[in-house]
Amino acid sequence: MRVKIFRWKAIGPLLILLVIAGVLWWVFADTIARRESQKVGTQLLGAKVEIQRLHLDLAHGKVLIQGLTVASPHEALRNLLQADELVADVDLVPLTEKKLIINRIAANGLRFGTARQTDGRVAAKSGEGQGIAGRVLAETHQWASQFQVPVLQLATGKISFDSLDPRRLSTIPAADALGARADSSRRAWQLAVDTLRLGPTLDTARATLEKLRHARATDLATLNEARQAIERLKRARDRVTMLERNVTQGVSNLKSGLAGLDTARQRDYAFARGLLKLPSLDAPAVGAALFGPGAIRPFEQVLYYMQLARRYMPPGLLPRATTGPSRVRRAGENVRFPKERNLPGFLVRSAELSFQLQPNAEQPQRYAGRLSGLTSDPALYGRPTIATATGPQLGAGLMLNHLHDIPVDTAGASVGGVRFPAFQVPGVPLRLDPGAATTQLGFNLNGDTIHARFAIRSSSVHWTRDSGFANSTIGELIWRAVSGVSNLDVEARLSGALHKPGFAVRSNLDQAIGAQLRGVFGEQVAGAEKQMRDRVDAVVNDKVGPVRARVTEVQKQAQAQVAQQRARLEEVQNQLEQRLRELTRIRLP
Repeated sequence: MRVKIFRWKAIGPLLILLVIAGVLWWVFADTIARRESQKVGTQLLGAKVEIQRLHLDLAHGKVLIQGLTVASPHEALRNLLQADELVADVDLVPLTEKKLIINRIAANGLRFGTARQTDGRVAAKSGEGQGIAGRVLAETHQWASQFQVPVLQLATGKISFDSLDPRRLSTIPAADALGARADSSRRAWQLAVDTLRLGPTLDTARATLEKLRHARATDLATLNEARQAIERLKRARDRVTMLERNVTQGVSNLKSGLAGLDTARQRDYAFARGLLKLPSLDAPAVGAALFGPGAIRPFEQVLYYMQLARRYMPPGLLPRATTGPSRVRRAGENVRFPKERNLPGFLVRSAELSFQLQPNAEQPQRYAGRLSGLTSDPALYGRPTIATATGPQLGAGLMLNHLHDIPVDTAGASVGGVRFPAFQVPGVPLRLDPGAATTQLGFNLNGDTIHARFAIRSSSVHWTRDSGFANSTIGELIWRAVSGVSNLDVEARLSGALHKPGFAVRSNLDQAIGAQLRGVFGEQVAGAEKQMRDRVDAVVNDKVGPVRARVTEVQKQAQAQVAQQRARLEEVQNQLEQRLRELTRIRLP
């Protein structure tokens, strides 16, 4: 009996199935991969990702992408980047574990900030709860909204005062609280003085002193009784000293409360000044009003990408959540738990970039960049993500260090010769064209602490104004201050805790505009501020005056009582010690 090695009746259909699968792969693989890549990229960035052509060459481990367009998540008709061609060398073995390891990417023809015809934002339109990108975008919007920069409302030059509501002043509740503390301290100190009970001790000591005056040096019992009386007086004096320390500390706290009233009054002055229909004429306030809104925007955008990186590249071996697949019910999230000594789920070992910053310029400049270590599991890869870019008047760098529990993200760039579009100056009908400018950005996010700097410098500034602005006195002053200025130097800084950092803006125009405004409105503003302070004082003095007097009275009364008790004890103790010295001729320790 012959043993059949092959069952041709089964192999035939299997071969046919493999041929059909191969044909389907050859026909539809590129299309499926292109659509899935667009879908995943859109979910990750919160903006449309479009690919004209994608070709899979798994036999050689290569992926070709042509016509890549990534929309901006922040601007409606602007692209984040476009790429003519991307070629990726893929490691095939990790694909069997559903892991994508790219050894090298070559990107050519990258262009940034190009215009588009349709709105490519997805996270901004889908709502706060739609996906990780949508939540991060909502969080960064909320973070940026906390910086309420003043608006320069100077078109009319009028200074008026809104109604002052005493309930919104902080000095009055602070005075009430301090008055209650003073009364409580008075009662506590009086109770402490009463519990000293020095009367019996003093009466016993005086009786002993009277016996000692009629005693002789040989009356040892009387001498010992006198020494015991002195010890009791010393212990009583120690109790008085302890009470004195408590009184001193309490008085110090009450004095701090009085200083707090002065601080609260200054806050009320600042609050009431905000009711004036004119912002501060100090140079920092003018700079914040002119350039503050525009300076917040780059910080917000960089923070968005940093926070996305922290969500998709969690530090350590923390679980990572990703948006789940679409279902009839809610999609939910997929949570993956990485394991040590394992390959990352996604890794780009190296990428070489060739790009242009101003593709529409007469002579566009080409730049080169390099990226390494972009991974979904930094702790498994063991190295930070590093990116650099160089070129004519360009230097940029990025490091995402998520190897440990506290992530550290750092980015910096200096770009020269970039022409920025003209923009409207907030609050005044002025339009500023910065021309070809040099831009610098520094950003460091260490855990939840942020330090950032953004600066623009230009020597070819051009100003324009509308016709209605020329008829305003204030408008003429501002125009006179800025029209002759051809240089622009603006710097904005963020520093402090991420949830509430300090924000400051300065520019070379602050002093010029502030000086012009102070020259005309200095006296009027000073008079309005004095009127504002008088109105605040009229409201709070009725509360602060009696409280201040009460605190002073409590302080004097407590100190006087302590001093009186100490004096009574010391008087009797000194008399006893003096009489003992006379009898024994021995100096007591």
